[in-house]
Amino acid sequence: MSSPSGRSEAGARLVNEEETPRPDRGLLIDLQGGALVPSRLSAYRAGFTAVVVTVSLPHVGFDQTLRDMYQYYTYFEGLRNELLHVLHSADIAAARERNQLAVLFGLQGAGAIRDVPTLTILHKLGLRVLALTYNERSPHGDGCMEMEDRGLTLLGKEFVRELNRLGIVLDLSHASKRTAMQAMEVATAPPIYSHSNPYSMTPNVRCIDDEQIDAVAELGGVVAISCYSPMCYADPGRRPSVEEYLDRVDYVVDRVGIDHVAIGSDLHEGFTIGTPIMWRATTKRRYPEMVGQFDHHNIYAEGFSSHTEIGNVLDGLQKRGYPKPNIEKFAGGNALRVLQNCFEKGSSEASAA
Repeated sequence: MSSPSGRSEAGARLVNEEETPRPDRGLLIDLQGGALVPSRLSAYRAGFTAVVVTVSLPHVGFDQTLRDMYQYYTYFEGLRNELLHVLHSADIAAARERNQLAVLFGLQGAGAIRDVPTLTILHKLGLRVLALTYNERSPHGDGCMEMEDRGLTLLGKEFVRELNRLGIVLDLSHASKRTAMQAMEVATAPPIYSHSNPYSMTPNVRCIDDEQIDAVAELGGVVAISCYSPMCYADPGRRPSVEEYLDRVDYVVDRVGIDHVAIGSDLHEGFTIGTPIMWRATTKRRYPEMVGQFDHHNIYAEGFSSHTEIGNVLDGLQKRGYPKPNIEKFAGGNALRVLQNCFEKGSSEASAA
C-alpha cells in the first residue's frame, strides 16, 4: 500500500522526507559497510552510492543465512525508493541516477557454505562478495587468529576458482597470511581486502603486511581502509583520530599507488550485535587479542565513527594535497573498477560454460 506521497508506507515511516536533503558526494562506495539498519540508513543519508553489507553473521548456519537474506529482501520492498539490490555492476550507476543506495550482499567467512554448488545458489540470491574465512580455521583455510597457519585447503582452492567463475568478489580480510597468499596464486580476478590496514603501522592480528598489500595490488585489487580502532591506533588503547585513518590511506598509496586503496569502514551502526552489551558478550569476549583495550564507545576512530562523518575523510584528503581525481578513486572509483571487473569476468565465463 502506498502513502499519498507515492512511497511505500514503510519507506515513509523509516526515512523522514523532511530531513536535510541527501548530499551528492559523487561516486562513494564502502566495501565493508557493516549491517543495514532501516531505522537509521546512515550510509544512505550520508550520500553513499553503494555499500557492501554483511548480510549474515560469520558464525551462523546456512539456514540462518537464507533467513537473513530474506530480511534484506523485505528492506528492498519496503524501502524501494531508497534502496536498490545490486545484481549487476550497472545497478550501481542506476541507483546513483535514482538517488538510491545500492546494496551488495557480502559474507564475512564462508563457514556456512559447505560445498561448491551452493555458491551458485547464493550467487542467484544476490551474494556478490565473499570472505573465505573469519578469524578461525574453516574448511576453506585458516583465519588470521589461528596459532598455526596451515593456509588454503583444497576446498578453499575450489572456492576461489568458483568465485571467479561466478563473478563473486574474493575478500581476503580475516584470512591468515598463508591462506590469503595461496588464494591469490589461484585467483584470476582482482581480490580485495575489504577492511584491513597496514600491519607495519598497527601490529594487530587483523592487519596485513607489505607482502600482502603488494600481492593484492599486483592482481589489480584494492586494500580498503577501516576506521576500526584496533586497526588504526598509533598508541595502544588510545582512540585513534581521523588523521590516523588518513595516515593509513597515505601508507597504501605511497606503497602501491592510488589505484589500489578504497573505503572499508566496517561500521555496524545500530545493529543488535553492535550494541554495547551484545558486543562485549561476543566480539570483545571472543577476540581479546584483536580488540585489545578498546571498548564499544571508542571502537571506531574519532571523526569517522559513522557513515555520516565521511566528509571528514574526504576533506582530510584534500587538505593533505590529494588532487580531486585521486580522491574520487579512493572514494569509489577503485572499488567500482574491481566490482565491474569481477562481475563482467564472471558473466563472460558463465556464458562460455
